[in-house]
Amino acid sequence: MLSGCVRFSSQPISPESSGAGFDARSLDSSELRSVLKKHGIPLESRWSLTQLAAAASVLNPDLAVLRAKVNIAEAALQTSGESPNPVFSLKPGYNSSSRGMSPWIIEPGLDITIETGGKRDARRAAAAARVRTARLEYLAASWKSRGEVRRALLAIHAAQATRGQYQSQETARAEATRLLESRFKDGAATAQDVAAARIPLSLTRVSKYDTELLAVKSRGQLANAVGVPASALTGVAFDFSGVTILPAASTAKAMRRHAITHRADILAALSDYAAREESLRLEVAKQYPDVKLGPGYKLDQTDNKWTVGIGFELPLLHQHQGAIAEAEARRAEAAARFMAVQARAMGEIDIALAVYRAARSKAEAAGSLADDVKTQTAAAAQLNADGETSKLEVTQRRVEQGAADLTREQARLQAYEAAGALEDALETPAAFWK
Repeated sequence: MLSGCVRFSSQPISPESSGAGFDARSLDSSELRSVLKKHGIPLESRWSLTQLAAAASVLNPDLAVLRAKVNIAEAALQTSGESPNPVFSLKPGYNSSSRGMSPWIIEPGLDITIETGGKRDARRAAAAARVRTARLEYLAASWKSRGEVRRALLAIHAAQATRGQYQSQETARAEATRLLESRFKDGAATAQDVAAARIPLSLTRVSKYDTELLAVKSRGQLANAVGVPASALTGVAFDFSGVTILPAASTAKAMRRHAITHRADILAALSDYAAREESLRLEVAKQYPDVKLGPGYKLDQTDNKWTVGIGFELPLLHQHQGAIAEAEARRAEAAARFMAVQARAMGEIDIALAVYRAARSKAEAAGSLADDVKTQTAAAAQLNADGETSKLEVTQRRVEQGAADLTREQARLQAYEAAGALEDALETPAAFWK
């Protein structure tokens, strides 16, 4: 029996070693590549949302904590199915007044507990429900992690896209300012005209620098979401196709129905309620006392004596009412929590769907505006080619076109962000909406 015992193994934690290990993390680790290969995720030259979310599932330290909780729940499930071990006792005695026989009295005993009332089944059912809850909580946290990765990836895309728009706008405004300065020298424009052109040019340049700050900040946020140091993303190229999807959304009723059967936090709350119900069943079963068998043997001064003992708890002072009432209250709490989680999910879906539809309509309107301005710019360029308008007029139309293109891009980014919020509410990628 002793040879089957588990030996304690110390595993001390060194902050210096763990810090160095974190700094050494990268997206090229063999563990990460193995996970991507296991789930059939191709590792391309550009990192997509799917790949980065998979990387977070391996490297994110918060998810590692929840995986450990799943392991604890699974170990508790094993414990719940174990029957009580028998208890061996030995009570040696000595008779000092013994005459002509051995003075020693040897009395070994064995206590065996027989559980009644289905306690073991109730324990196992409650533990199994807790395992399901832990796994669903991990899944819900994985979705939150994916949302953090998506938001950071979208922010990087926004920084790159808007920087290009500001760059085009800066070029057009600089050209308009140069033409006005030339006219000012010729006396065809005033100093106020030149100043009025320089101010928006300077503001555009400042806004362009803001996009660079956003890019740096977003890369840091993405590294934090994945669980790697910021240096691990140096030189990494990204695929933004997974965060730039604007599919048609279904009705709120259909999406609610989908969420009820798919959202991990709703299913986790339901599983927690099941665990509380099984815990109540266990407390009710404890009203029935376990039977304790105690067969024994006594060697009493060369006489062999055999005994058969039986015992059980006498419910005289209480019948387990307190523990049952506590378990009932916990079940009621779990039911209230489930209703709260479900109501919150329904509200999140309603809000996210309404915002997404509004943002999508805004993006479409901004796109139409940009197309109209582009048509006007092309018309002005043709008039200039025919000698019917000035180059400054064409340049000013290009400035207007740059502003319209920037508005369209910003509206699209708002729509992409709203689509991501709806993804989080549904816990379903936009590509699979119906």
